[in-house]
Order: sequence, then structure tokens, then C-alpha cells
Amino acid sequence: MRGLRTRQALIQATVDLIQAGDVEPTSAAIATIAGVSSRALFQHFTCLSDLYAAAFDLAVSRAFGANGPVDAEAPLSNRIDLLVSDRAQLFEEWLPVWHFAERVRSVAPAVGLGVAQLRRLLRERLAAWFATELGNLHPAAHDLVLDSLDVAFGLDSWMNMREQLRLSPVHASRTWRFTAEAIVHQALTVPSVAAA
Repeated sequence: MRGLRTRQALIQATVDLIQAGDVEPTSAAIATIAGVSSRALFQHFTCLSDLYAAAFDLAVSRAFGANGPVDAEAPLSNRIDLLVSDRAQLFEEWLPVWHFAERVRSVAPAVGLGVAQLRRLLRERLAAWFATELGNLHPAAHDLVLDSLDVAFGLDSWMNMREQLRLSPVHASRTWRFTAEAIVHQALTVPSVAAA
């Protein structure tokens, strides 16, 4: 039981450091925050990459595990508003973890795999979010529209708006809303083009 508590404390300390902006926490910093020795850290995790993977998994489960099912029957405008507000808040909170994942995935392959799984999860949620509209599309247009939504509303899009374009969270959210409306409404005219 004590060993499990120590392990959890180490994982939580790693997450805390990541949330504070440390993109590659050291074993010494993690052990200090957790209140254990570096030796104890390596008794629970054979290498830092294993601890990084556990911390990433915990951060993902907290951030993305609580989302409820999408009401696909809600009006399109409501779903767009909800998508934008949910993802803007989630991705803004997630930025430190994303920086960490980008930094350590080469030394912690499990984090790289976790990033790929997260991207798939986000794409699946978009498909559920717009299931009604996507279901009405010609098969050739379906994947094109889903790809467009995935590019527009992925973590990379939020990172680009916030860090490259230096948009405020409010301005970035407005940009997303405009993009969502443009893509989804344009998608309704795609079937005849795709079928031609």
C-alpha cells in the first residue's frame, strides 16, 4: 500500500511539474516534489521514460476521460458553439502537457504512442459531434470533411493560433467558431461536387 502511494506521488509530482511548465522534469525535481529520494523513484520506475508515460496517461485520463456523450440531435449551431467552447477550454489547459509530450516523445516512445492515440480519440469525437451531417454526405466527401474538421479543430490548430499567431483565447475561440461554421455549412454542398 505504501509502495502504491509513493508511486502515485511520483506520478502526481511529475504532472505538477509539467503543468508548471517544466517540459522535461528531472528525477531530482520529481523526487523532491514527491517527498522521496531519487533512489526511491528508480525503485518504482526503472527509467524516467516510464514515469513520463505514466504522467502523460494520468493527464490524458483527467482531461479527456470526463467528457460525456455528444447530443447528435442538438441543433447544429448549438453543437458548433459547444465544440468550440469545450475544446478551447480543454486545449488551453492542455498546452503545458502538449509541450512536454512534444519534448519527450523521442526519449519516451510510450508518450509518442499516447499522442497518436489521443489524436485518434479527438478525431473520433469530431465524427460523433457531426455524425448527422457526416452521415448525409457522399462517401467520397465524408472523409474529406472529417479530415478538414480534424485539421481545423486539433491540438495543433489551437497551438498555432495561440503561439504562432499570438491570438488571445477569446480571439482564437472566435476564429474556431467561424471555421467550424464555414466547414460544416460548406460540407452540405460537397456531395454533389464529390459525386461529379
